[in-house]
Amino acid sequence: MPAASSSRRKRVAPSSDIEDGPTQKSTREDVEEEDDEQPQRVVKKEKKVVKGKGRAAEAYHSEEEEDDDDKIDVDSFADQPLDKSHIISMNGFASDWGTMIKTVQRTNNMVADVAVALADNVEGDVGKKGLLELERFLKELVDIESEMHINYEVIQNLVQQVTIGTEIDNIVEQYQDNVRKNKESYTSKTTRQKYAKNETYKNFKQSVYEIEHPGEAMPPVTEFMPKESGDDSDDDDDLEMGAVTQDYKCPLTLRPLENPVTSETCGHSFSQDAIREMFAGFRGSKKCPASGCTREFRLVDCKPNKELVKKLRLHARRLKKKEQEQDAEEVIE
Repeated sequence: MPAASSSRRKRVAPSSDIEDGPTQKSTREDVEEEDDEQPQRVVKKEKKVVKGKGRAAEAYHSEEEEDDDDKIDVDSFADQPLDKSHIISMNGFASDWGTMIKTVQRTNNMVADVAVALADNVEGDVGKKGLLELERFLKELVDIESEMHINYEVIQNLVQQVTIGTEIDNIVEQYQDNVRKNKESYTSKTTRQKYAKNETYKNFKQSVYEIEHPGEAMPPVTEFMPKESGDDSDDDDDLEMGAVTQDYKCPLTLRPLENPVTSETCGHSFSQDAIREMFAGFRGSKKCPASGCTREFRLVDCKPNKELVKKLRLHARRLKKKEQEQDAEEVIE
């Protein structure tokens, strides 16, 4: 029994107390040799990979050089002139510009709506600052829209030339040159020349003015813009024309406008049913029924006016608000 106990104690003795024998030494040496050999093998593999990459790169470049020999030198070909076979494509380009113009116009209308809401609900310096910022933003949009119109009109002009049989060489140069000249012409204009006759800007100013000065006719738009060098050369009669004073009453019925339509000839508006009754059975032109107007127009010249519909709603709301305020004052008294 004591011998067995001693044998068990030897088996559980710590490994540090066991002396290294020849077998253990040789095993460690083998491990060390393997550790030394492994990096060498890895290095060799890496070298092989690098060499492989080099051969692949050389093969790729050689194939690329062969492909270059087969490529067509585009620069050696002269520009092909535009002819009638290109009209459909050119109209497509013009249509794309037209679509973008409509998108900007919708944005302009939204800016005007925000300005009206701001003027109607926010007073003091905060409201004034917001309106100035919206006006600045609207001018930028007008500039963008004008640039889009330039591209659209240049393409349309080229289409007209091709339609009559003119062959146009160097189309890219002509297009870019015409766009550049027209943009420079627009950029050189004064503030009045850019915005005073722009319908979007005039409607913006008139809508805000009607809220801030109810019942007053808005002065010419140029009154809100300082005169600059170059304005003297403009046609004063055309430039100084103010916005049409909106009465919100039909000149025919003398009642508030209903489903308003506006004459593209003179800018006066009428209730749709009333103006149709005026032209019933008549296809020619008639004198405008608005007081003091001498212009003539046809029924087809009268177009629905969505912006005026918005103004009518705001006008009705302001009148109702004013009546409520007057009633409140009477109750207090």
